[in-house]
Amino acid sequence: MVENKVIRNQNKIANAFNKFFISIADSTILNKNVCSNQELPTPIDYLIDSFNLPVNKMKWQYASTQEITRIIKSLKTKNSTGYDEISNRIIKVSLPFIVSPLTYICNKILSTGVFPDRLKYATVKPLFKKGETQNMANYRPISLLTSFSKIIEKLMYARLINHIESNNILAQEQYGFRSHSSTEQAAFSLMNSILSAMNNKLMVGGLFCDLQKAFDCVNHKILLEKLIFYGIEGKFKSLIESYLMGRYQRVVIGNKFDSRSFSEWEVIKCGVPQGSILGPLFFLFYINDLPSISNRKNKTVLFADDTSIIITDVNKLELEINLKQTLKDIDTWFNANLLALNFKKSQYIEFRSKNCYNITPMTIDDEIKLPKVKETKFLGLIIDDTITWKQHINYVINKIARSCYALRNIKHFIPLDTLKVIYFAHIHSILSYGIIFWGNASYASNVFRLQKKAMRIIANFGPRESCRHLFEKFEILSFYSQFIYSLILFTINNDHLFNAITMIHEHKTRTHNNLYLPSVNLTKYSQSAYVAGIKAFNHLPQTLKELTLDVPNFKRALKRFLLHHSFYSMKEYYQQKWV
Repeated sequence: MVENKVIRNQNKIANAFNKFFISIADSTILNKNVCSNQELPTPIDYLIDSFNLPVNKMKWQYASTQEITRIIKSLKTKNSTGYDEISNRIIKVSLPFIVSPLTYICNKILSTGVFPDRLKYATVKPLFKKGETQNMANYRPISLLTSFSKIIEKLMYARLINHIESNNILAQEQYGFRSHSSTEQAAFSLMNSILSAMNNKLMVGGLFCDLQKAFDCVNHKILLEKLIFYGIEGKFKSLIESYLMGRYQRVVIGNKFDSRSFSEWEVIKCGVPQGSILGPLFFLFYINDLPSISNRKNKTVLFADDTSIIITDVNKLELEINLKQTLKDIDTWFNANLLALNFKKSQYIEFRSKNCYNITPMTIDDEIKLPKVKETKFLGLIIDDTITWKQHINYVINKIARSCYALRNIKHFIPLDTLKVIYFAHIHSILSYGIIFWGNASYASNVFRLQKKAMRIIANFGPRESCRHLFEKFEILSFYSQFIYSLILFTINNDHLFNAITMIHEHKTRTHNNLYLPSVNLTKYSQSAYVAGIKAFNHLPQTLKELTLDVPNFKRALKRFLLHHSFYSMKEYYQQKWV
């Protein structure tokens, strides 16, 4: 829909999408109505305040034929192409013949700091997110780049990542687009901050920020200034500038098997390409100093542009003062960096253990009101203000129930192995996601009932037949075995978050392999992933604990152990006495 008119001509639709995507940044920033006489700190002012010491200069590194070979082999073998119609498959087949000249070209690009103009053209596919399909704002632009562009991007990415890791540049609060980081770790950081503060009898609020088209609004001038601050200078800075400037895009509607329509080419004035390997990394540089502006009592959790701040204080009055100041501080930061905070979609939750609720919006000033809600969605988890997980569990139940219905309808037409594949794709993936946070909730037993129903459907059992032995037979962990498995693996993989008893007490005891359990004042804290993980690990048989130094072997042994027992409750697990 364009200007309240429905258009059906594909060429007009493609051109309308392209003009919309190109103008996103201008319209977003203009809608902010930032007054010209408002004195804002500059982005570099924030950086200087955030980092006490200058960052080391980036080290130069040429490409070798071995590196180019590895990069080409790492490309996904796809037939899809950029505007040049050259696929990854063709490049991989041609590898022996092109690797030497391609290495020479790549080194020429690195040494001159000039990104080839013909590789700056991207075909964009509008990817629908949610909402009204006729609203262009509900689509995300995904760039289809040329294969040769991807090779050079991977070269640049490798050098940038090496610089980032060597100098510990990225904020520890950032979990998005980083190796060895996950949504589970981000959610753990958030939930543990909430529950540990409540356990210490503090007032807790959560500020969940919505940024308007953040990737599309990245200002190239500000980004380049920040890269210089982070030690990226000289030819490599020139190469990044060349990569960003003078880029063109067109929008495609349809696919190769149908009629395709293309828009006209348009120049891109700001933003980072979504669909590129460099785009997300540039955004991490751009937003990296945001956590430093928040009150030290608060906890910021970033997952790319997904910004959440847990605010804690001694009483409700201080909490509201802290919240208002925090929101003003981050809004000023966003304005200075030409990003826009969407106050209509941003939300505030006041977490509590008792069932009392005030739905009054939080007024920041005379004009800005922040919606106060009872629940919010964070990285696929529905978090409610009393941490019951009831809404999230209902969401899981609805998804699994639909899958059980589908299994029942198709079970007579496909073999057992295929049914198991479907189970893992459509039930296990839903059941296991974030289970360390909600698996201890009283409502979680309803998910287990549905899992047993799915097992009976797969095995063609009646509704009253026992299915306990089926878990080990099909090599599927029961709900509570999966909960224990996920808890313990998270604990082992994130051992820096936990203290061993030997770190607290020097003398060696029979529990020296155990983890230290902090004091617990709140029932909800005892059910948290942190405390539950410690308890689950400490109750393991000693023979299993002794395998933790060999993580792959430990994982296999732990899974065999949990499959064999197929626990039907946590009480059953803790009642077991190991020899």
